Amino acid sequence: MTAVEKLPQKSVSPALRDQRILELIEAGKIRRPDNEVLADIYRRRGDLVAAAAEYRRLLDILPGSHRLDLLHAIFNRSPLPPRLPEAEFAPAPFVQFDDFFSPELNRQSLAYAISKRDAFRPTELQAADQYEKQRSTLVTYDVGAPGEAMRAAVREQLVWLCARLNMPVFEIEFIQLKIAAYSTGDFFKAHQDNGLSHPGRRISFVYYFHQEPKPYQGGDLLLYESRFSPRAHVRSVFTRIVPENNAIVFFPSEYFHEVLPVQTLMQNFSSSRFTLAGHIG
Repeated sequence: MTAVEKLPQKSVSPALRDQRILELIEAGKIRRPDNEVLADIYRRRGDLVAAAAEYRRLLDILPGSHRLDLLHAIFNRSPLPPRLPEAEFAPAPFVQFDDFFSPELNRQSLAYAISKRDAFRPTELQAADQYEKQRSTLVTYDVGAPGEAMRAAVREQLVWLCARLNMPVFEIEFIQLKIAAYSTGDFFKAHQDNGLSHPGRRISFVYYFHQEPKPYQGGDLLLYESRFSPRAHVRSVFTRIVPENNAIVFFPSEYFHEVLPVQTLMQNFSSSRFTLAGHIG
């Protein structure tokens, strides 16, 4: 082989690359980086506790970074500093609660969704180029008692949510709700919730409920780093939210986000990835 010849290289998926970096750090074969690389890996893997700890470490050794201050505040539930300029890519603020509803209301939500099987309709949105689907799932806007409980909870938490998301408090004009059921192959590609057709949406949220043990794989929510002038997102830098029963996540509607494809373990409606999703405006 001559000096200029190279062996063929196999492409490595980002997930495998991240796993390999973690293994090398844990084995002491490479030094723990004094930048956001490791924290970004934790975010992409959905290990939010490890990401929070890494941002605390970085803040001690790299003071004075506006971006790092923002990431530290998001993951450690501290007051957020001022937003980055709209022309810069910024991490999506979010607020996550476990055990959001009482166990009884959580069970009632699942039973209600299953009982409304005939009310669900396919929702398949086309992407802008019209050649591929943007979204595939079943949806109903008949949200019943779980929806009323959600509206009450959202109204009660609004002031606190606005503070945590670094948004001015506003008078609620609407709370839009729908129940979605994701089964094998369903997804929702990267999008904003307050695009041209829905400019009044300010806060989006997703409440997860499903059978136990979890009867599906996938369906993770990715919150992308986004900018708003012009609108764009970075596909390689995101926070992964893994669906957990009776958990909820809130985030500003302007940030790009995506639902990864779902794979149900049993092919029946009751095994779906159910969500009670909404928008506050």
